[in-house]
Amino acid sequence: MSAESAPLHTTPLHALHLELGARMVPFAGYSMPVQY
Repeated sequence: MSAESAPLHTTPLHALHLELGARMVPFAGYSMPVQY
């Protein structure tokens, strides 16, 4: 399985980031917030 097709991991705060309007991007295998 390539890195591009592997599912992204999320942090315990993932849902909160989304609620706060974060723009999420893939980084090192995780879905990470980069902008609010």
